[in-house]
Amino acid sequence: MLVWLRNARGSFQFAESESAAVHQRRLNVADDLVDDAFDHFHQQASTFLKTEGTERAQDLSRGVDIIRKKVQSDLDKKLAVWEQYCLDYVFRVPEGFDPAKDICCYQFIDSFRSDEPPVDASLCQDAVVDADLDAELDLLRNELTEVGKENAALNREIQSLEGQSASRDRCSALVNATLQQYELNSYHEMFQGFSNAKLEDLQAFIAHMKNM
Repeated sequence: MLVWLRNARGSFQFAESESAAVHQRRLNVADDLVDDAFDHFHQQASTFLKTEGTERAQDLSRGVDIIRKKVQSDLDKKLAVWEQYCLDYVFRVPEGFDPAKDICCYQFIDSFRSDEPPVDASLCQDAVVDADLDAELDLLRNELTEVGKENAALNREIQSLEGQSASRDRCSALVNATLQQYELNSYHEMFQGFSNAKLEDLQAFIAHMKNM
C-alpha cells in the first residue's frame, strides 16, 4: 500500500507503508510540541528554583525526565491509534492512482503553502482531466436539462387542463341558471294561463289530459 507524506522540506512524497514508521519526531508534531514544552518547563523551573550550577540541577533534570517519560508514554498510546487510522484511511492512495501522473497536482497545491517556486499548472492538466468522467458529467447535465424541460411542459399542460375545467364549470353553472329561470318562467306562464282561462276551458283541458 502506498501512502503520501510530507518530507523534511515540506513537499509531498510517496512511500511504502513500512517506510511510514520513520523517526516520529519528524512525522508527529505532537512529539515536537511535547519536547518544546518540557524544555521550556525545565528552563523555567531552573530559573525559579535557582538550581543552575548547583547539585540540585541534576535532581531537577531527573525529575523533569521522569515526568516527560510518563506524559510521553501516555501520549504515545493515545496517538498510536490515531496514527494507525491515518495510515489506513487518511493517507491511503485511491485505487488506480498513478504517482508519475498525479504527483504534480499535490505539488501544485503544496506550492501555495511553501516558499518553493510554484508548479506550472499546465503540467497538471493531463492529471486532472478525465475524459470519461467529463463525458459522463455532460451526459448527466443534458439528461437533467431534458427532465427540466419535460417538467415545465407538464406544468403548462396541467395549468391548461385546470383552466379548461374551470371554464367548463362556469359554462355548466350558466346553463343550469338559465334552465332554472326558463322552468320558473314556464310555470309562471302556465299558472297565469289557468287564472285567465274560463271554467269550461279548464274542464276541457282536464278532460284532454285524462285522454292522453
